[in-house]
Amino acid sequence: MQIQKILEKIELDSRCKLIKKTSAVKSGLTLPKDLEYFYNNYESLELFPEQSFGIRIVSQNDFIPTSQRLYPEGDVIWEELEDDISNDWYLIAEAEQQSQYVSIDLGELHNGYCYDSFLDIHATPGESAIIAKSFTELLERLYDAEGKSWYWTEPEFQSYGDAYDD
Repeated sequence: MQIQKILEKIELDSRCKLIKKTSAVKSGLTLPKDLEYFYNNYESLELFPEQSFGIRIVSQNDFIPTSQRLYPEGDVIWEELEDDISNDWYLIAEAEQQSQYVSIDLGELHNGYCYDSFLDIHATPGESAIIAKSFTELLERLYDAEGKSWYWTEPEFQSYGDAYDD
Protein backbone atom coordinates (compact mmCIF):
# COMPACT_ATOMS: atom_id res chain seq x y z
CA MET A 1 0.00 0.00 0.00
CA GLN A 2 1.47 3.35 -1.09
CA ILE A 3 0.19 5.23 1.98
CA GLN A 4 2.37 3.05 4.22
CA LYS A 5 5.51 3.90 2.25
CA ILE A 6 5.05 7.68 2.41
CA LEU A 7 4.20 7.51 6.13
CA GLU A 8 7.33 5.42 6.82
CA LYS A 9 9.41 8.02 4.98
CA ILE A 10 7.79 10.89 6.91
CA GLU A 11 8.24 9.09 10.24
CA LEU A 12 12.01 8.96 9.66
CA ASP A 13 12.23 12.69 8.89
CA SER A 14 13.07 14.68 12.03
CA ARG A 15 11.53 17.81 10.46
CA CYS A 16 8.06 16.22 10.71
CA LYS A 17 6.03 14.98 13.68
CA LEU A 18 3.95 11.87 13.06
CA ILE A 19 1.88 11.04 16.13
CA LYS A 20 0.82 7.41 16.51
CA LYS A 21 -2.69 6.49 17.55
CA THR A 22 -3.15 5.69 21.24
CA SER A 23 -6.83 4.79 21.23
CA ALA A 24 -9.47 3.86 18.71
CA VAL A 25 -11.95 6.50 17.59
CA LYS A 26 -14.71 5.65 15.14
CA SER A 27 -16.13 8.49 13.08
CA GLY A 28 -19.13 6.75 11.54
CA LEU A 29 -18.03 8.14 8.17
CA THR A 30 -17.05 6.06 5.16
CA LEU A 31 -13.49 7.18 4.45
CA PRO A 32 -11.26 6.55 1.43
CA LYS A 33 -9.05 3.51 2.19
CA ASP A 34 -5.82 5.52 2.51
CA LEU A 35 -7.36 8.00 4.93
CA GLU A 36 -8.94 5.16 6.91
CA TYR A 37 -5.49 3.58 7.21
CA PHE A 38 -4.03 6.87 8.47
CA TYR A 39 -6.71 7.38 11.13
CA ASN A 40 -6.56 3.73 12.23
CA ASN A 41 -2.84 4.08 12.93
CA TYR A 42 -2.06 7.75 13.55
CA GLU A 43 -3.46 10.61 15.55
CA SER A 44 -2.13 13.50 13.45
CA LEU A 45 0.85 14.72 11.47
CA GLU A 46 2.79 17.95 11.38
CA LEU A 47 4.68 18.44 8.13
CA PHE A 48 7.59 20.86 8.46
CA PRO A 49 6.12 22.94 11.33
CA GLU A 50 9.25 25.13 11.46
CA GLN A 51 8.89 26.17 7.82
CA SER A 52 6.81 29.05 6.43
CA PHE A 53 4.45 26.62 4.70
CA GLY A 54 4.29 23.94 7.37
CA ILE A 55 0.91 22.26 7.67
CA ARG A 56 -0.87 19.90 10.04
CA ILE A 57 -2.96 16.89 9.05
CA VAL A 58 -5.80 17.15 11.54
CA SER A 59 -6.66 14.53 14.14
CA GLN A 60 -9.83 12.50 13.73
CA ASN A 61 -11.44 14.68 16.42
CA ASP A 62 -10.90 17.75 14.20
CA PHE A 63 -12.04 15.95 11.04
CA ILE A 64 -15.26 17.91 10.58
CA PRO A 65 -17.01 19.55 7.62
CA THR A 66 -14.73 22.37 6.46
CA SER A 67 -17.56 24.89 6.23
CA GLN A 68 -18.40 24.16 9.86
CA ARG A 69 -14.79 24.91 10.84
CA LEU A 70 -14.45 28.08 8.76
CA TYR A 71 -17.86 29.67 9.20
CA PRO A 72 -19.86 29.74 12.43
CA GLU A 73 -23.36 28.31 12.23
CA GLY A 74 -25.85 31.06 11.46
CA ASP A 75 -23.24 32.98 9.42
CA VAL A 76 -24.56 34.20 6.05
CA ILE A 77 -21.95 32.11 4.21
CA TRP A 78 -22.94 29.01 6.23
CA GLU A 79 -26.56 29.45 5.13
CA GLU A 80 -25.56 30.01 1.47
CA LEU A 81 -23.72 26.67 1.44
CA GLU A 82 -26.71 24.68 2.70
CA ASP A 83 -27.23 22.68 -0.53
CA ASP A 84 -23.70 23.01 -1.89
CA ILE A 85 -21.34 20.19 -2.96
CA SER A 86 -18.94 21.47 -0.30
CA ASN A 87 -21.13 19.83 2.35
CA ASP A 88 -19.21 16.61 1.56
CA TRP A 89 -15.84 18.33 2.13
CA TYR A 90 -14.04 17.66 5.41
CA LEU A 91 -11.09 19.48 6.91
CA ILE A 92 -8.01 17.33 6.40
CA ALA A 93 -5.16 19.84 6.80
CA GLU A 94 -4.62 23.32 8.17
CA ALA A 95 -2.01 26.02 8.51
CA GLU A 96 -4.20 28.25 10.63
CA GLN A 97 -1.72 31.11 10.96
CA GLN A 98 -1.90 31.53 7.17
CA SER A 99 -5.65 30.89 6.86
CA GLN A 100 -4.73 27.91 4.66
CA TYR A 101 -6.98 24.87 4.83
CA VAL A 102 -7.28 21.73 2.72
CA SER A 103 -10.50 19.77 2.33
CA ILE A 104 -11.05 16.16 1.32
CA ASP A 105 -14.22 15.16 -0.50
CA LEU A 106 -16.23 12.31 1.03
CA GLY A 107 -18.93 12.53 -1.64
CA GLU A 108 -19.53 9.68 -4.07
CA LEU A 109 -18.45 11.40 -7.27
CA HIS A 110 -15.04 12.74 -6.16
CA ASN A 111 -14.36 10.62 -3.09
CA GLY A 112 -10.84 11.30 -1.83
CA TYR A 113 -10.21 14.42 -3.94
CA CYS A 114 -8.50 17.23 -2.04
CA TYR A 115 -9.24 20.93 -2.53
CA ASP A 116 -7.59 24.23 -1.71
CA SER A 117 -9.87 25.69 0.96
CA PHE A 118 -8.00 28.90 1.70
CA LEU A 119 -10.30 30.93 3.97
CA ASP A 120 -11.23 33.51 1.29
CA ILE A 121 -11.99 30.97 -1.47
CA HIS A 122 -13.41 27.87 0.23
CA ALA A 123 -16.47 26.57 -1.64
CA THR A 124 -16.24 29.24 -4.33
CA PRO A 125 -16.91 27.98 -7.89
CA GLY A 126 -13.92 28.70 -10.10
CA GLU A 127 -11.64 29.12 -7.04
CA SER A 128 -11.82 25.61 -5.54
CA ALA A 129 -8.78 23.98 -7.11
CA ILE A 130 -8.45 20.21 -7.03
CA ILE A 131 -4.94 19.84 -5.57
CA ALA A 132 -4.78 16.04 -5.23
CA LYS A 133 -6.90 13.08 -6.25
CA SER A 134 -6.22 11.12 -3.06
CA PHE A 135 -5.03 11.60 0.50
CA THR A 136 -1.85 9.70 -0.37
CA GLU A 137 -1.09 12.07 -3.26
CA LEU A 138 -1.72 15.05 -0.96
CA LEU A 139 0.78 13.68 1.60
CA GLU A 140 3.38 12.94 -1.07
CA ARG A 141 3.14 16.39 -2.60
CA LEU A 142 3.13 18.22 0.75
CA TYR A 143 6.14 16.19 1.85
CA ASP A 144 8.01 16.85 -1.40
CA ALA A 145 7.37 20.61 -1.04
CA GLU A 146 9.20 20.49 2.34
CA GLY A 147 7.16 23.38 3.74
CA LYS A 148 8.71 25.82 1.23
CA SER A 149 5.49 26.59 -0.70
CA TRP A 150 1.94 25.48 -1.34
CA TYR A 151 2.82 23.13 -4.19
CA TRP A 152 -0.43 23.83 -6.05
CA THR A 153 0.52 27.51 -6.44
CA GLU A 154 3.79 26.68 -8.20
CA PRO A 155 3.93 27.22 -11.99
CA GLU A 156 4.87 23.58 -12.67
CA PHE A 157 1.77 22.22 -10.90
CA GLN A 158 -0.50 20.53 -13.44
CA SER A 159 -4.04 21.55 -12.56
CA TYR A 160 -6.78 18.97 -12.16
CA GLY A 161 -9.40 21.66 -12.61
CA ASP A 162 -11.96 23.02 -10.21
CA ALA A 163 -14.20 21.11 -7.80
CA TYR A 164 -17.24 22.75 -9.40
CA ASP A 165 -16.34 21.76 -12.98
CA ASP A 166 -18.69 19.23 -14.57
